[in-house]
Amino acid sequence: MKKLIGLAVVMGFMLQSCVTTEEVTVKKDGVITYAMDMDFSELLQTMPSANGGMSGDVKKALDLINGEELSVDQLLDISLLESKNPEQKKDSILKANPDLLKKTENLRMRVMMNDSIGNIGLKVIAKSASELNTSLANLKELSALGEGNGKKLDAPEFVKHSTYDWKKKTLQRTISVKPEDAAKSLGEMGQMAAMFTYRIKVSFEQPIKSVSYQDAMISQDGKSFVKEFKMSDVIANPKILEYKVELK
Repeated sequence: MKKLIGLAVVMGFMLQSCVTTEEVTVKKDGVITYAMDMDFSELLQTMPSANGGMSGDVKKALDLINGEELSVDQLLDISLLESKNPEQKKDSILKANPDLLKKTENLRMRVMMNDSIGNIGLKVIAKSASELNTSLANLKELSALGEGNGKKLDAPEFVKHSTYDWKKKTLQRTISVKPEDAAKSLGEMGQMAAMFTYRIKVSFEQPIKSVSYQDAMISQDGKSFVKEFKMSDVIANPKILEYKVELK
């Protein structure tokens, strides 16, 4: 169970995904939904069955959380299931990280996992671009979840250091992180980056007038675009994820 929950919450495992999709949806009223979907089904199919080594209790727990959107509070409870005195351990973690639940209250994570399907999703719903920026920076609070199994859990630096600006029908994303810091935060897993794809999808309620990516694929209705990168290119230069979109 600990390995399973570690997989569910550590965003560094995105590098084991065949495709990681980062989706931003912007509403006219300024509400922005940020979602990251990590699909590692193809990788999972090449590995021995994970279910073979699971106990009946672990399988039952997995069935309960599969497909459900979980709060950080729920993830913390799950991560401590196999700990001795889980309630005491949780109290200790929250005492050491008093702002953990407050700073991550609009964060949800979803896990889908069996022999052939592997998918992890993260979602943040923000009332404004400013709130989204704060929420992404607060992803560092996920490291507290690692205190239940001795492993530090965290989000990629280029996600936590993303800033979105939305005004006058214009959305702009900037990133303030050095390549060496992005690579360092991912450790040895960054060496596998060339094998994987990072996809950006941005959607609006109005048609797009222009996108700073000249080769972006704009949808038929003109209200969204998709741009793909090699993960190795993202790590080498996180600023390639920056963009500016103007709406009609």
